[in-house]
Amino acid sequence: MLLNVEHLYKYFNGQALLKDINFTVEDREAVGLIGINGCGKSTLLNIITGSEGYDKTPEGLGSVNIAGKASIGFLRQNSGLNSELTIGEEMKNAFAPLLETLDKMKVLEKKMADGGDIDSISHEYAELSSYFEARDGYRIDVKIKQVLNGMGFGSTPTDRVISTLSGGEKTRLALAKLLLEEPNLLILDEPTNHLDIDSIQWLEDFLVNNGKAVVVISHDRTFVDNITTRTIEVTMGRIYDYKVNYSQYLVLRQERRVQQQKAYDEQQKMIAETKEFIERFKGTYSKTLQVQSRVKML
Repeated sequence: MLLNVEHLYKYFNGQALLKDINFTVEDREAVGLIGINGCGKSTLLNIITGSEGYDKTPEGLGSVNIAGKASIGFLRQNSGLNSELTIGEEMKNAFAPLLETLDKMKVLEKKMADGGDIDSISHEYAELSSYFEARDGYRIDVKIKQVLNGMGFGSTPTDRVISTLSGGEKTRLALAKLLLEEPNLLILDEPTNHLDIDSIQWLEDFLVNNGKAVVVISHDRTFVDNITTRTIEVTMGRIYDYKVNYSQYLVLRQERRVQQQKAYDEQQKMIAETKEFIERFKGTYSKTLQVQSRVKML
């Protein structure tokens, strides 16, 4: 389990936008978050990532729990990039811990070359090298090139300063950096905005094959259909959780709505019959208890 949400509420001006939301996201799971504009999808993502608070019940219930060392990457509509850096510099920032390790290894290499304490230095070097290799550190440049190509920056010089990019280009670059960071859970809000068909196809393949968990909001239904295996619908403050992709969800949602309509129609019939009984016998002494019972029922 990467993420666990329990009894989550969110109120605005006294009205509940989200009411008793409960769900979990497992490792490697791909979830589509579906609902009309204004239903609370983005608010829910903001709460999960800690950028927005939530309301507890009077009993103190309400929690958002993230597994121990799990990392969450959130693609926001504002890029969050350092505009003063170049494309290459910002992409390398995604590998900051690995690059710091590499710098330490180079210092140790120099110490060994200068005749330092080989035994102690070599032990520390071996630990750093093992960490670096286990995290695929020697492929940093290859990974950056692959992701930049996939996001449509193949012909863009990596020494170009980010401040010179358009808003759409910055959004694409922010997504590229997020993919390079490889968080355990990717949370993507409209990730296909500003992407062409080739980049969307590349992103689909990347998300399906990289083995990380994903929660995505997108109006691109084909994209959602191709990458997800589960659909959570947010509607009227609550969620309906379907263990299927978007196309199958549409079928199951229609079945659910038919059942709801049938239940509603039967309820309205019962209400009408109850009202009729009350009006018909409200002055009849022998029916007093029955009338009172129907009033309570109504």
